Amino acid sequence: MSEWMMEMFNLADDRVRLLLDTIPVALSLEDGNGRRVSLNRESEALWGEAGPAALRDLAARAIPLRSVQPCDCAAGDDCCGEREDVIWDDERQACRTLRTLRRAIFDEHGQLRHMLNASVDITESKRLELELRDSEKKLRGLFELCPLGIALTTMDGAYLEFNEAFCRICGYSPDEIRKLDYWALTPRKYAEAEQIQLRSLLEFGHYGPYEKEYIRKDGCCVPLRLTGVLLQGSDGKSYIWSIIEDVTEQRKSQEAIWRHANFDMMTGLPNRRMFYERLERDILSSAVEERRLAVIFLDFDNFKEINDAFGHDKGDEVLREAARRLKSHLRESDVIGRLSGDEFTLILRSFRDDQEIDNVVQRLLATLSEPYRFGADILHASASVGIAVYPDDGAAADELIRHADQAMYEAKAQGQGRFSHFHRELQEEASHRSRMAMELRHALVEKQFRLYYQPIVALDSGEVLKAEALLRWEHPRLGLIGGGDFIPVAEQAGSIHAIGQWVFEEAANQVARWDRAGCPPIQLGINRSPVEFRRPDNALDAWTTQLAQLGLCGSRFVVEITEGLLVEQTPVVRGQLEQLGRIGSGLALDDFGTGYSSLSYLRKFDVDFLKIDRSFVQGLAPGSEDLALCEAMIVMAEKLGIKVIAEGIETEQQRDLLAAAGCHFGQGYWFGRPMPAEAFTRRLLQGKGVVSA
Repeated sequence: MSEWMMEMFNLADDRVRLLLDTIPVALSLEDGNGRRVSLNRESEALWGEAGPAALRDLAARAIPLRSVQPCDCAAGDDCCGEREDVIWDDERQACRTLRTLRRAIFDEHGQLRHMLNASVDITESKRLELELRDSEKKLRGLFELCPLGIALTTMDGAYLEFNEAFCRICGYSPDEIRKLDYWALTPRKYAEAEQIQLRSLLEFGHYGPYEKEYIRKDGCCVPLRLTGVLLQGSDGKSYIWSIIEDVTEQRKSQEAIWRHANFDMMTGLPNRRMFYERLERDILSSAVEERRLAVIFLDFDNFKEINDAFGHDKGDEVLREAARRLKSHLRESDVIGRLSGDEFTLILRSFRDDQEIDNVVQRLLATLSEPYRFGADILHASASVGIAVYPDDGAAADELIRHADQAMYEAKAQGQGRFSHFHRELQEEASHRSRMAMELRHALVEKQFRLYYQPIVALDSGEVLKAEALLRWEHPRLGLIGGGDFIPVAEQAGSIHAIGQWVFEEAANQVARWDRAGCPPIQLGINRSPVEFRRPDNALDAWTTQLAQLGLCGSRFVVEITEGLLVEQTPVVRGQLEQLGRIGSGLALDDFGTGYSSLSYLRKFDVDFLKIDRSFVQGLAPGSEDLALCEAMIVMAEKLGIKVIAEGIETEQQRDLLAAAGCHFGQGYWFGRPMPAEAFTRRLLQGKGVVSA
């Protein structure tokens, strides 16, 4: 700083003072002893005071921070220096930072005469500088710790900067990555897709999200999702910042979710959803190629017995082994799926004629009927199969599966291990059952059910000691329908539980009415569906409550069951049979001789009555085989302490032969047809024993 500047501070000229005061820099002049002898207005504002008081107090308030360029000049030389000072601001009660440029002025003898200072308040810029430095540190930490890969590249693909996650994704060291060509990581198959992303980058300033693969150092391909932005550097060049996400685990999760949604977890076969999709695609291709395809619906016979006898774990093993066998006997072009439970469906995509379909099905049934060996356990199983063919039996996937299902039920009706082709009569039967199932839902509400009663007579005396309650449906359009025509539909539709409860309530009320009318006491037989026994509810508790309300003993009733129910050794079935015993109700085995007829089941349960099926009674004649069978059943029951009731007696000879064989009771048209409650009441009151056909 020259001599004339010093003189300007000392001049009293108002114009010069005005000029110095307009400069937006704090200017001060010190004498040789370091005292400030002159300040401009900016300096006065900076120090907070003006005039001599300010000059005296300046040295006490200044806190030297550092000297950037200390003054150490020889006499006669101008000295330039820069320093930062921190001062205390009384008004703001805070420290302030000043940056000061100093110029030393010497006299002709080389002695320091004055020091000229120009000071700027840099408090705010220092604060911003610290914040920026802290922000940069945080961003660097995020950059390095981010689990996603981050990379800065040139427009030609050279890697300039990247974080540790990017190195992990690629499998290369930082030095190796800097030397890599772009296409060393990106497979060439993505060249076209890369051009599309580049055009997006140049047009919109960003690209992605975009999925591709990197080739790792170990040669493996890793799936990625990338997003990037275009940035202009201080050098005027364009650069690309990219975020790279390794989506390997996401792909695995998506694959697992997809498999769970489309495949059966136990067998690994396509599930219902996937099978339908494949069938729909095959139908479309068959329509284009004008060829047929076959849908096969396969269901195991009595699979519940395997689960009950060996446990569900063994049942699952059987299904897994069955799936393996089925796959091994199918062609590569065929499709197999598991719809649910023990139901499997198959698509045969090509065949010459129906005989080839039959040959395939026969091989499948044969392999499924082979023994299933699991350690010491050997299980036997069979299946029934229904077949529907496109386009003969349907043009849509659900239609073909429904028709194959209907054909499968027809095969089951023929026996175990059979197969059947769909025909239009099955559709009519299915439609009839569907209509009946809907009408059954309203039958209870509309009070369309009736109980008819058929007498059961003691063969030695001719007295009516028992009766069987038989369910009838008074259909508003079809008239009176027997139970055999609609009970199977009710069992399948699930309405049998409500119907069965109504039957017991009506039968119990009727017995109470007979008692009040003074009729001879009789024991009433009630049929209970196996489906009702399999349901773990409190229906029998309701029976107990109603019997108590009516003042009736459980012994006034006999529950008639089929032989097949005794085979079911489930806790639910056993519990209900035992509860019937506690109530005091009798147990009758209906249609004996047509089912399992195993003595072991008779020993396990307290069976009170055997009802010989009518098929053995119809052919009774002296010396006939049927008579020998009936006599054997009667002797067996006598040994076990079980009473015998013969069904279907229609002639006097049948009655006499059975009575001579020791049969206790008879039931049939010879004694009386099923009749409404009013007619049966008159019969009881009149005391009639036998009514001829």
